[in-house]
Amino acid sequence: MANNENLGSKKMEQSAENENFLTRFFTFFSKYQNIIYGVIIGILVIILAILAFNRFYLQKKNAEASAQIVQPIHWFVQGDTASLKKALEGDAENDGFLDIASGYKITRTANTANYYAGLTYMKLGQKDEALDYLKKFKKKEDVLWYACQATIGDLYDEQGDEAKAISYYEKAAKGKDPYFTPITLFKLGQMYERKGDWKKALDAYETIEKDYYTEYNKMSIAQYAERAKANASK
Repeated sequence: MANNENLGSKKMEQSAENENFLTRFFTFFSKYQNIIYGVIIGILVIILAILAFNRFYLQKKNAEASAQIVQPIHWFVQGDTASLKKALEGDAENDGFLDIASGYKITRTANTANYYAGLTYMKLGQKDEALDYLKKFKKKEDVLWYACQATIGDLYDEQGDEAKAISYYEKAAKGKDPYFTPITLFKLGQMYERKGDWKKALDAYETIEKDYYTEYNKMSIAQYAERAKANASK
C-alpha cells in the first residue's frame, strides 16, 4: 500500500514538473515569438538564397569552366614549349589555366586548373611558380590531390628541404592509388634512410610489400627492405 502511495506521489510530481515546463515554454514563446519567427524566416531566406545561388549561378559557372578547360588540357598534353605557354595563358579564343583558376574561383574546375597550372610550370622549369599553384590545389579530387602532394614533396626535395618533403610525402602516402602510392612510399623510405631513421624506412618498404606486392616486386624493394631491417636492428 505504501509503495502504491509512493508511486502515486511520484506520478503527481512528474505531472507537476511537466506542467511547469510547458507553462514556462509557452510563456517564453509568447514573450519572444516575434524574434523566434524572425530567426526562422531568416534561416529559410538563407537556405533559399543558397539553393538559388547553386542552381542559377554556380551550376552555370561550373558548366562554363568545364567547357573552357578542355582546350588548355589539349595544349598541356601536346607538351612542347609553345603549347605549354598557351595552356597557361590561353590565346585570343580560349582561356588558359591561369584565367580559369582566377575567373572561376568557386568552381571545382578552377581548383583543377590550379593543379594543371602547377604541372605546366614544372614542365617549363619554373619550379617556384609550380609550387605556388600546386599548393593552391584543394582536396576535392582525392586521386589528383594525393598525386599533387607527392609532386610538392619532389619539389621540396629538390630544394633540399627534407622536413617539408617528408611531410608532403607522408600526406601522399595515405592515398590508395596502385601506381602513385607505392612510388611515394619508396621515396618516403629513401628520405627516412637519409635521416638515419631505418625503422620508419623499413615500415615504408613493408607497407609496399603488404599492400602493393606486384609493385614491390617490380621495383625490387626487397633489397632496400633487407638493408633497412639490418640497420634498424643495430
